Amino acid sequence: MKTRIQNIHTTAGETIRHFLGDTESILFFDIETTGLSPKNASIYLIGAAFLQDKKWTLQQWFAENTAEEEAILDAFLKFAAPYRKLVHFNGTTFDVPFVQAKCKKYGLDSPFPQMEQTDIYRQISPLKNLLKLPNCKQKTLEEYLGLNREDPFTGGQLIELYKVYRQERDHRLLEVLLLHNADDIRGMLSVVPILSYPELFESIPSAVGAETDLCTDYAGNIQKELLVRLTFPAALPVPLSFHGGGCYFSGSENTGTLKIPILSGELKFFYPDYKNYSYLPEEDNAIHKSVAVYVDKSHRVPATPATCYTRKSGEFLPQHLKPGQEDLFTPAFRKGVKEKESFFLLEEAFLNDSKRLSLYAGHILDGMR
Repeated sequence: MKTRIQNIHTTAGETIRHFLGDTESILFFDIETTGLSPKNASIYLIGAAFLQDKKWTLQQWFAENTAEEEAILDAFLKFAAPYRKLVHFNGTTFDVPFVQAKCKKYGLDSPFPQMEQTDIYRQISPLKNLLKLPNCKQKTLEEYLGLNREDPFTGGQLIELYKVYRQERDHRLLEVLLLHNADDIRGMLSVVPILSYPELFESIPSAVGAETDLCTDYAGNIQKELLVRLTFPAALPVPLSFHGGGCYFSGSENTGTLKIPILSGELKFFYPDYKNYSYLPEEDNAIHKSVAVYVDKSHRVPATPATCYTRKSGEFLPQHLKPGQEDLFTPAFRKGVKEKESFFLLEEAFLNDSKRLSLYAGHILDGMR
C-alpha cells in the first residue's frame, strides 16, 4: 500500500465555507475502481481532501494490487471517522454504496451513515437544461467554469492502465493513476462555486430595489413590467440568463435583475364558500346572503363556484403556483375559478417593502426552473 500527501491550491475556500459550513469538519472523497460492481471489482485508489493547518490537503491511499484493497479501505475509514460532513460527486449512486459493500465484505465499520453528505452532482443535475449543459459529468462542469485539468483520461480508461501497472510496476503509470484521482479531488473543490445556481432557486434572494417600466414584447406590443434588482451572498461563477412563465432573469456575479410582466385590467376574487352567497346577474357580482336578503328575488340567484366572485380593476402581479401550493400573497385574483395562476394587486407599498419583494422574487425564480 502506498500513501501520498500533498497540498491543494484552491481559490474556492470561502465559497466552500459558505455552501458547506465548517470547513474543519468537511471531507471530500473519491474512489477509483476496477469496475462498476463491488461484487466483481475492487477499489484500488481512494483520495480525500481536508483542511489541515489552514491549507487544503490531499491524501491518497493506493493499492499495489487487489489484495491490498482491505488495507487501503481500513486506513481511509479510520482517517475519515472524525469528520462530520462528506462531500462527493455522484457518490450517492456509486462511491458510497461501493465502499459500504466492501465494508460489509471485510467486516469494517463505516462512518458514512453518521455523516452529513453533499452530492454535488445531485444538486446540479436538475439544472442541466437551464445551464445549457450537454451532461453533468464533473469534467463538463469544470469546463463550464473555465477550469482546466492536466489528466486526459477517464476512470474507465485507467482500469487497463492499473492492470498493466500491477504487472510491470512502472512508476510512470503510477503517476498517471494518482494524477487522475488528484485532479478529480481538486476539480471537486474547484466546482463548489457552481452550487450558487441551486442556491439561487432554493433560498430567498435579497431584493435591493424595484420599479416599473415599459417594454416591447415579441409581437411588438407595449408591455408594463416590474424590474426587481437582486443581490446574492455567493457570486454566480458564470453569467446566467433564462426565461419562464413570461418572466426573465439575468444575473452576473453577485447581482441580478428579475423582470415580471404586469397585468393591467380586471380580475376576479372568488369566495370559497359559494353556498353562502348570491349572484347578481345585472351587476355581475356576488354578495353574501345576509346582504342579499335585501335584494329583490328577481335580481339574484344562488351563486355557483364560477359566479361567486367580486371584480377588481388595477395592475396585478402573477403568482406561479405549483400543485398543492397556496397563494403567496392574498387576496388572490384569477381570470376564472379553475385557473391555477393567481395574481395579487400591485400597490406602491409593495415596491418599498424589501422583505415582501425578496419573498416574491424567490417565489418567481422557483417557478421558473
